[in-house]
Amino acid sequence: MKLEKLLNELRIIEIRNNQPDCDINKICYNSREVVPGSLFVAIPGYVTDGHQYIGKAISQGAVAVVHQDDLTDYQAGVSYIKVGDSRHALGILGSYFYGKPSASMVVTGITGTNGKTSLTYMLKHIFETEGKKCGLIGTIHNLIGDQVVDNRGRTTPESLEVQEIINEMKERGCTHLFMEVSSHGLALDRVNGVDFDYGIFTNLTQDHLDYHKTFENYFEAKAKLFFQAQKANIINGDDPWGRKLCDILKEKTSVPVLTYGMNPGHDYYARDLIFGAKGTDFTLVTPDGEEKLWLNIPGEFMVYNAIAAIIAAVAEGVTMAVIRTALATMPGVEGRMEILDLEAPFNVIIDYAHSPDSLEKLLQSVRKIFTGRIVLVFGCNGDRDKEKRPIMGRIAGEYADMVVVTSDNPASENPIDIINAVVAGVREKTDQVATVELRQEGIYYGATLCRPGDVLVLAGKGHEKQEIMKDETLYYNEWDTAREAVARLKLKSEN
Repeated sequence: MKLEKLLNELRIIEIRNNQPDCDINKICYNSREVVPGSLFVAIPGYVTDGHQYIGKAISQGAVAVVHQDDLTDYQAGVSYIKVGDSRHALGILGSYFYGKPSASMVVTGITGTNGKTSLTYMLKHIFETEGKKCGLIGTIHNLIGDQVVDNRGRTTPESLEVQEIINEMKERGCTHLFMEVSSHGLALDRVNGVDFDYGIFTNLTQDHLDYHKTFENYFEAKAKLFFQAQKANIINGDDPWGRKLCDILKEKTSVPVLTYGMNPGHDYYARDLIFGAKGTDFTLVTPDGEEKLWLNIPGEFMVYNAIAAIIAAVAEGVTMAVIRTALATMPGVEGRMEILDLEAPFNVIIDYAHSPDSLEKLLQSVRKIFTGRIVLVFGCNGDRDKEKRPIMGRIAGEYADMVVVTSDNPASENPIDIINAVVAGVREKTDQVATVELRQEGIYYGATLCRPGDVLVLAGKGHEKQEIMKDETLYYNEWDTAREAVARLKLKSEN
């Protein structure tokens, strides 16, 4: 692609050694990936600054450089394009380089503290039931149809990778894309250049304040998505931050805003919910009448996700008959309110809940579905928002009958320090708490506390397959650990 065309929408401060007819065959922000004919984008980072690697990029064949800082050295034969924010420019460059692939697809972005993953999978299943080929970008992995694509450990990849995978989805026939959009991704401009048709806001509760510092900063990062949506914004009106977002969007944009929740007055709301271990019956009130529906995944918070998915589907012309079939056949989402079949006398649930609100909603849903005691095993991540630890402890103490506090990715911190911070919160509500540092043993201990009919809730890990320690990262599997705990109990009872 010619350099001139690539720079079409950039806000350029200055160009030195302009070569508009120069051919660009690759865009890189990592100097190690530069090949002859590359455009190198120098991005300031938290650990290192890409401006330090401009010389290396040129030595490997970069013919053009996008930068935001003033430079002391300009080499002949290389075009230098100065912009106000090179990270912001990266997504726009990527979009043009790949031919603006998102413009040819229906793209739905989902943001919020909780619910993003389940919602993307619901949307994908609904539209696949309609016969569409869909792509998904998210926390567990990326999908092109049924093919799994590595997400490189990020919910929202860097903007260049976002454009690359959207282009691959387009080339392989995807007509719809459902994308989790994290607050980090929005704050770091990783979805610049993506043409969103719909934005969905699930909720905003405490999480990631180690990064954003304040709720207002966290909210402002999330809100950025909804100024990119072109067809409609779909907002959880039961959430106070959702209501604030609605007011802002109605004042500052002309894009339609549709609200949902459990309270009458929203454009779409659910009532008459009947909870069960297999799923939930509910009546959905819509602008066009009422629909009785069955969602094949349990939990009230899953109904919230389903309503948002329904709104987006209806807006795209999917019939309620197709939606009804899709919800009734919706497969479970890995590590999200997942009830295991372990032939144990008690129930075992795995859920990714790792924020105060998600833990509270999980335990509330379990209480509505099951009549037995709740034995909760969970921990909090190291090197993350420390303020939420005692808050989650208080929630655990309020809703669970017995709490086992254990490790969950302690990272560089002392696991015992994290556990003690959580326990301090638990003890404000109950003295029914135990601590077991090693997670595998904590889950086994929790299993030993269960009586027939009880529910063993394993929260925080969900789909993750690792335990991050100070000096190493270990393989870990919550499902295998749960199975081993039940097997150990059976063996013990037989001897």
